[in-house]
Amino acid sequence: MAKIHTRPSRPRRLRTLPLALLGAGVLMLILALMMGLSYETSTRFRQIEDGWKDYSRDADPRGIWISDIRGYFGYGGMIHNFKNYVLRHDKKYARTLHIQTDLLRDAIEAYQNANPSTLEQEALTRIRGVVEEYARYIDKISEGISDGLTATQIDANVRVDDSDALLALLVLEQNWRDQRQRDLNVIVAALSDGDTLVRYLTGAMVLLTVLLGLTALLFLVLTGRVLRSNAAQIRALKARKQAEEEERKLAWVVQQSPTSIMITNTRGKIEFANLKLQEISGYSEAELVGHSPSILKSGHTSETTYREIWKGLRAGKPWYGVFKNLHRDGSHYWVSTSLLPLLDETGNITNYIGIGEDITEKLRVDEQIAQVQKMEAVGILAGSVAHDFNNVLMTIIGNAELIRLDAKELEAGGEISASLDQIEIASRRARALIQQLLTFARQQPGQPQRLDLGQSTEEVLELIRVSTPPTVQIDLIHSGGVMATDIDPTAFFQIVMNLCHNAVEAIGDRGGTITLKFERIGMNGKGGLETLPEGAIGSVRLTIHDDGPGIPLDLQAKVFEPFFSTKPVGKGTGLGLAIVRNWVAECEGQVRLESSRAAGTTFTLLFPQFKMQEGKAAIPDRPPRGQEHILLVDDEEALLYTIRRMMARLGYRVEAFSDPALALRAFKANPQSFDLVATDMMMPEMSGNELIIAMREVRSDIPAIVISSHNTKGNFPPGFENVRKLGKPVNLAGLATALREVIDDTE
Repeated sequence: MAKIHTRPSRPRRLRTLPLALLGAGVLMLILALMMGLSYETSTRFRQIEDGWKDYSRDADPRGIWISDIRGYFGYGGMIHNFKNYVLRHDKKYARTLHIQTDLLRDAIEAYQNANPSTLEQEALTRIRGVVEEYARYIDKISEGISDGLTATQIDANVRVDDSDALLALLVLEQNWRDQRQRDLNVIVAALSDGDTLVRYLTGAMVLLTVLLGLTALLFLVLTGRVLRSNAAQIRALKARKQAEEEERKLAWVVQQSPTSIMITNTRGKIEFANLKLQEISGYSEAELVGHSPSILKSGHTSETTYREIWKGLRAGKPWYGVFKNLHRDGSHYWVSTSLLPLLDETGNITNYIGIGEDITEKLRVDEQIAQVQKMEAVGILAGSVAHDFNNVLMTIIGNAELIRLDAKELEAGGEISASLDQIEIASRRARALIQQLLTFARQQPGQPQRLDLGQSTEEVLELIRVSTPPTVQIDLIHSGGVMATDIDPTAFFQIVMNLCHNAVEAIGDRGGTITLKFERIGMNGKGGLETLPEGAIGSVRLTIHDDGPGIPLDLQAKVFEPFFSTKPVGKGTGLGLAIVRNWVAECEGQVRLESSRAAGTTFTLLFPQFKMQEGKAAIPDRPPRGQEHILLVDDEEALLYTIRRMMARLGYRVEAFSDPALALRAFKANPQSFDLVATDMMMPEMSGNELIIAMREVRSDIPAIVISSHNTKGNFPPGFENVRKLGKPVNLAGLATALREVIDDTE
């Protein structure tokens, strides 16, 4: 039987060696892969760290500087305010432009000092060039405004091509965004690569789960932490960007608030002042920050009040009120202010905040409204008392003249005449006072006529000297000749009377001199009126000087304001100089004031000079008389009695009635027997104009005079223009002249 030979088999360890080597190789490969992945992951995290540092350190300051340049240069900034200054000519834009120029220079200089790139440096240089060009033109705009140039003319002189600066600003912004995007891309790419590497590592660990279960588990835990860390960093990045945006919005809201905002520390030093506070105070941020709010004190609020405010704030109590603050240029402005303590989460005071609203213009409007209300009150007062008061004066003046006529028959002067002089002076003063009220309230217009100012001044001074203390000397310097202007005689009487009366009171008991001086000034003479009305031949200058103590400089601008008076309560109405200015302005003249403690006070009155009308009839020594039959009507019994006696003394036959209805009945009974009708205007049941209209329906040619103390215009239909108006109180000469003129004109 043949032998069967068999090949001996290899040992089992020899068959497992390749597997072991393969396994070892795989393990080495995996270990190498793990080390490589670990190194790459570490590299990505370092890139993330470096990119984050770059993103946080370099991008943010440049972004803030670029934002500041955009804010101060673009809309709402220099370009916008420059155009507004050209168009509106408001000097507040000049101050704002100077502030924004300084802020732009600071932002550009800070950017340039941060070692920017060549591209950024070139863009900053282009922007700064346009900013400096705008800055140079600010004063040129102010010069154009002062020269009276129009907005178009100024714009042509100061036009700036800012397109290159705006393009440069866009280059800066785009470069900044590109840089941030590059830094962000590095971070995102590193995160993405890290995430991919981690996933590869996780796959490798899965292959070794059986051999390296514990290691895989630990690695998975590590991987989870890495992923969570990456996600947390991404969320933190997004949150930080959002917080920065919100913080920037809040900062601009505070800066651009229409109310002023100030924040101080607990020691009272200013830490923050927004743009509105800088605008209304005139101080820059550098001049405010680090200083005490006392820099704004005007002295209007007492130190005791300030101490009480600080005491309340330190106790955690807010304060609300109004301050009159001092502007940097020395002027004042009013602010409605709220002062509040700022508390932290534990309730401790960390800062104080002041919020203010500029109410200067509102207070000015309120003052104007109050002034208008005062004027309305004067009008109501004047209108309500004028009628009755003038009637009383008419009775006094009329009876005084009648007594004078009787006294002439009894004595040649003496005590009776002296007493009558005093009655006439007092009556004239009372009449002037009523005229002042009515004129100032515009209840009664003036009646200008050609007046010789020199002669009229001498007549006024006769009355003034009677009531002036002997310690006050009044001198009149007149070069001679006629100096005439068109003005209401009563108005000129009031002007001289008011100014002289004020001078007497200013001199007081110590004695002094009042000097009135007239001067003629030719058409183009120095010191006269700059513009003259048609027909004027030059100017008349009247200076009234007293050697009293003078008027303080801060009050000189206010003395012409209605109701302003430096006299004690009860010593003055505050209307005298306002009335003087109104009367002089009404006749196209001017009033000027010069005053000092050393030289006294001088009022200079300038009037247009006209030629005196020739052929004017001289006023007769005796009033004209007559014998005609007059129908007299007035509801005041005392006044009716006085006027009837005055007319009778002039030779007229007078039939008087206090009831207009009875007067109309008597007229209708025999209309041809009367030569003239004289009636009051304001009467119960039937007014004067209604009475005259009714009488002319009976007899159309009956002459008529309205004698009234207020508003003698009447409400007559067409055809009644020849009705004569005579204002109360009227003296005997004026009444006699008016009666003869109306009767003679009718004949």
